[in-house]
Amino acid sequence: MSDFISEQEILKLLKKLDHDSQESESERMGSSSVAGINIEGQIKDGYIKVEQGKIIIGNPSNGGKIPTIEAQSPVILFIDGQEINRRMKVSSESVIEWKIEEMPLFEIEISDDKLTAYLTVHRPKRHAWVLSDNTSTLDLTLTAEEDSTIYLETLNLQEILAVVENMNIKMNLDVTIIQTEIIQPTYRPVTIARGKAPVPGQDARLNMFFSENIENIFTEVRGFVDFKNHMNIPSVKSGDVIAKKTPPVEGQMGYDVFGNLLLPDPVHDIRIAGKGNVEITPDDIVIARKEGRPRVVTGNKIKYFDINTAFIVPGNVDLQTGNIVFAGDVIVYGDVMDNMIIESLGNIYISGSVYNSTLTATGSIAVKGNVIGSNLYSGYFGMLYNRLYNGSKQLMDYLEKMAESVKLLLNEISKKKLLVRYGQALLLVTESKYQQVWEVVKELLGVISSLQTYNKDAMQQLKDYLELFLLPTKLVEVMTAPRMEDFIRVLKEAFMRVALSQESQVQININQAQNSTLKSNGDILIRREGVIQCDLYSAGNIVFFLDNSVCRGSKLEAGDTISAMYVGGFTGVGTSLKAINKVIVKKMFEGRVTVDRYSTDIFEPVEEMTFDHNSIKRLA
Repeated sequence: MSDFISEQEILKLLKKLDHDSQESESERMGSSSVAGINIEGQIKDGYIKVEQGKIIIGNPSNGGKIPTIEAQSPVILFIDGQEINRRMKVSSESVIEWKIEEMPLFEIEISDDKLTAYLTVHRPKRHAWVLSDNTSTLDLTLTAEEDSTIYLETLNLQEILAVVENMNIKMNLDVTIIQTEIIQPTYRPVTIARGKAPVPGQDARLNMFFSENIENIFTEVRGFVDFKNHMNIPSVKSGDVIAKKTPPVEGQMGYDVFGNLLLPDPVHDIRIAGKGNVEITPDDIVIARKEGRPRVVTGNKIKYFDINTAFIVPGNVDLQTGNIVFAGDVIVYGDVMDNMIIESLGNIYISGSVYNSTLTATGSIAVKGNVIGSNLYSGYFGMLYNRLYNGSKQLMDYLEKMAESVKLLLNEISKKKLLVRYGQALLLVTESKYQQVWEVVKELLGVISSLQTYNKDAMQQLKDYLELFLLPTKLVEVMTAPRMEDFIRVLKEAFMRVALSQESQVQININQAQNSTLKSNGDILIRREGVIQCDLYSAGNIVFFLDNSVCRGSKLEAGDTISAMYVGGFTGVGTSLKAINKVIVKKMFEGRVTVDRYSTDIFEPVEEMTFDHNSIKRLA
């Protein structure tokens, strides 16, 4: 045998080795239906497999199919540096990377109010992850499994305490709980630190020992009104305790788990004061020093207590009695006849009916009979529509502007080294720019002339100034800048006397009304027949009590709720019910209902309906 092999024999041997290698690979890959290799070797699909933790890709040839890959949680797949969330085609040139998305061994969370810290143990140990082996396939789903023989991390107390310290959690830390959870994990959140919530304080409270509502104003005996007994109107005697203030109690500070101080909400105090007929003791007890109706009037920051005197009209209010302006309650045991005015800095009680007249009260209004063609204004609206309030305010505004004009005029005159009386300059300014002031003065004088009893004396100084303004010759002689300032001061006192008489709890109580306007910054209560062709505005509720009371051809608006019985029908005039909170009807024939900003028109009768924000949005 020769010791040398020829080059030709070497080439033949290499070809044979290549052929054997290809056949071996074909056998290992299986049939063409599995590995995608054409038996005749013309078309070969690509393949992908996992072997000993490595991803191996074979490219297709002769138009074969391209292999694809996707990952199954908790494996996160990256191809060429991009995170892939779907199945993706790959080749042997693709850079394939992966990582495991798994929860940490533990988590520490803080409650929204920062008063509690929670530890949740997810697992006591963390193992290494390896890719699961997979035979060659065209479409691979990459999975991984934990290698229980390799420990990467073990839960320990020091690591948890390091995180706690880094988070600055330090108040009432319970290390024992942490250690127990490490040894015997519950895998649920456990409290490891607690803060202390602030203890809320208590606002000052005002306890009233009298009713502020109008109830059973006049008593009927065998069908007749008992005119002698009107004590159902809230009344007290001298020496009675009418209210007591409980002072505010300050809250206590707390702290969160980080040690930050938590302040309680500030408490609100109530300042109380008494007018001449009321005594306030050092321990905030309110005592009546006169017989009458106790009342609370509103101020910007202070609650004023007073005892109202009543002005009683035994019969009708008519041309014989004249208009009534009174700084207290007005009680009328008859009717209010056509074109009369009653203005009260308190409550108004009418035993009979009101015809084509105007009633304004800074408190409440109650009418036992009918209200026809009239205007009733209570509380805030009673103040706004009070002629003394309006006239004083309007004239005060005019006089302030006039005083400024006179000052400028006198300055110009003095520059020319001339002299002129203040009253003469005031008269010139009035005649040239403010002639309407005389009408306001006359109207205000008419109001003051209607004042009943002691109010006339209280207004005497204002009356003197008003009369002076209507006498031009005397005005020139006696009016000076200081007197002008005093006139404005007196007007302001009259204006504030009405403004500070607005009571805190007001109502309008009627049985029925027609062609009238009622406005109240409290509730409007319709006790019997109802309203026809009326305008009602309430900052609170409008409530119809009688089951068959009607509301026809009227416009009602309430700051809270309207509760009506029979609405619409027969008048030919549309009925409108508007409320901020809800509208309740027993039966509504037609009209418009508005709740907050949403409206709906009713064309067909509806029964036992409650319209609120949700229901009216569905109907709109």
